[in-house]
Amino acid sequence: MTERKAQRHPSNIRIFFSSEDLEGESTASNLSKHGCRVESDTVLAAGTEVELWLFSSDFEWPLKVEKAVVRWSAPEAFGTEFLVVGTAQRERLRQLIAGRKLGAAG
Repeated sequence: MTERKAQRHPSNIRIFFSSEDLEGESTASNLSKHGCRVESDTVLAAGTEVELWLFSSDFEWPLKVEKAVVRWSAPEAFGTEFLVVGTAQRERLRQLIAGRKLGAAG
């Protein structure tokens, strides 16, 4: 079993995703600095590249992940790895995780 690169944090963040021929809106149920789990009825195959926008009430505009790849897919969820995140967006992601303001009850 492979060890995770970063700790995952439970979340309940609205997320919009877009690939070359598909787009959808759903919820990120956990988040790390390297990726997230997306709860979705939309099935994306492993290897699909996507653009992501995470909508947190902590920020006035969505946090953008320029390029992510689907690493695994199940009937009602898929996991992404963030590949390209701009410097400012990476800092916003760090702040979001550090503040643990992830929309989860607690």
